[in-house]
This record gives sequence, structure tokens and C-alpha cells, in this order.
Amino acid sequence: MLAAVIFFLCLSGHATSVESSLKIFVVKSNNINSYNAAVDGFIKECDGKETIIEHDLSGSVDSDDIDKITKVLTEEKPDLVVAVGAKALSAVTQLKTQCPTIFCMVMNPAVYDLKKFNATGVSLTVSPEEQIKVLTSLSPRIKRIGVLLRKQTSPELLEDVVRLGGRYNVEIIPAEFESEKDIPGKLRTILDKVDALWMLDDSYINSKETLEFVILKSLENNLPLMAISKEFVKEGALISLSPSFFANGQQTAQLAKKILAENVKPKDMPISFHKNFEMVINLKVARKIGLTIPTALLNDAKGTYE
Repeated sequence: MLAAVIFFLCLSGHATSVESSLKIFVVKSNNINSYNAAVDGFIKECDGKETIIEHDLSGSVDSDDIDKITKVLTEEKPDLVVAVGAKALSAVTQLKTQCPTIFCMVMNPAVYDLKKFNATGVSLTVSPEEQIKVLTSLSPRIKRIGVLLRKQTSPELLEDVVRLGGRYNVEIIPAEFESEKDIPGKLRTILDKVDALWMLDDSYINSKETLEFVILKSLENNLPLMAISKEFVKEGALISLSPSFFANGQQTAQLAKKILAENVKPKDMPISFHKNFEMVINLKVARKIGLTIPTALLNDAKGTYE
């Protein structure tokens, strides 16, 4: 459904009068709570008068969706496009529009080769440095970290992780796989070589069987397992740094302010990691693998499972 909604909001800092409000075209991957929370965060971070045009994608992106998006781009001529979620980003990039575009709620944006488009955004991935800082602070025995990641993941990201490993005096041992079905075999190859497991991007795990296998092997080998989703911690991972969807939208709005106020091309700006996260720890798992969680981490945790 396509709807034009006028909010009495404006991106602060933009040199424009109230009378000449900007148009922002928001394309959501679906009308679900997580995406709605991100849009709410985006709007909350605004503080003036803005025309927001929303389009929700439902199911697979079809020609009708593409036609509607194209119509808005042609007739409304928005000042900025905001793609919320991977499906929305894929739909917008199909059009090869040069309208300034930013995204949010996307876990692995590198797969979209955004250098070809006038686009940037805020990844749903928490900064790898924040993650490795927490993981290494769990125990001084952690000197080798096994990283589960897809081969499609940006080579630059893996290089950054390896470099961070050097900074934090740990060896990074990657276990790269093509698809989810390859995970068990790849995981087995590194279990006796690592002191902890790190799912840098857990969005590739879609089946309960795969998740249960990864958790089982981490417990059998007394390996702390870091995930992104707190639901994985509930199931048996040790710890997660989960992104706040609302905060992801807020951070995206801050990026939008800079683009619109300074007339910066999005493609000239680096993709940002998500900054605001919630730490969740499974204390039952910690006891099972013989790990005492440092008090400082417990104090920072948003929640725990017993």
C-alpha cells in the first residue's frame, strides 16, 4: 500500500525553510514490528516539518512494487530514499536510481555492491571491535577465536576482524562456508583449534537444526559462543550484542541529516556499523562451560538468562 504521510518533522540542521519541506521516500521490506520500530526511531530523531512517503513491500518484490517505487521517484522527486531492510534495499538498487539513498536494518550490506549506486547506510551489525572487545574480556584463556561467516561476506570485513585480532592479542581462525548446509562440516574443522566461537553475522542460520548443532558443539567443547540475536542466547549461546531496531533508525536519521544539510553524496560516505546495542548473557551456559562472567560485563548486561 502506498501512502503519503505528512509529519511535522524536519531533519535538524538542514538549511531550508518550513515552507519548503523536504520529501523522504521510505521503502519498508515489510510491515512488521522490527521495521516499524526503525522507522519510528528515524522519525523521532527528526525535529521539524517533513513529508514522508511510505511504501510497504509484501511478499516477493514484483513488477507492481517496482512500478510503484518508480512512480514515486518520477512524480514526487524525493530528496532522499530510505530503504528499510534487505528486501527494500534490493528493490531500490534494482532501479539504479541516483536519488540519494540510505538504508537501515540490513545485516550484511556488502553483498549489494553499493559503490555502483548513490547509497550508503547503517548496518544492523554491531561494530566488530565492540564484539571482539566483549568476547576477549570474558576470559584471559581466550587466545584463538573461530569466526563463522559466509564467503559472500565482504573480504574487507574479514580483514578488519583479523586486524582487530592482532590488536586484542588473539588469533582469528575463520570458518567460511557457501551455504547453511556447509556449517556443520566447517565448524568441525576448527573446534579443536579455538577457545571461543563468534557468529559475526547469525542471519545465515535459518533452521532450528543448524542452530542446535552449533550450540551443542559449543557446549560439548566448553567454548563461549557469541551471537547477535538474543534469541540465540535464550536457546544456548553464551552472549549476544543485539542491535536496537529503534536506535538503528535514529542513527540512520543522523546520517540523513548530514547528507541533506551538507549536500554530501551518500556514495562518498562509508557504511556505518550499528552503535547502540543490548548485551544479553546466558548464566546457565556460563556455569555449564565453567566460565565466571566478569562483574563489569554483568553490570553492563541488559538482560540475563538463568
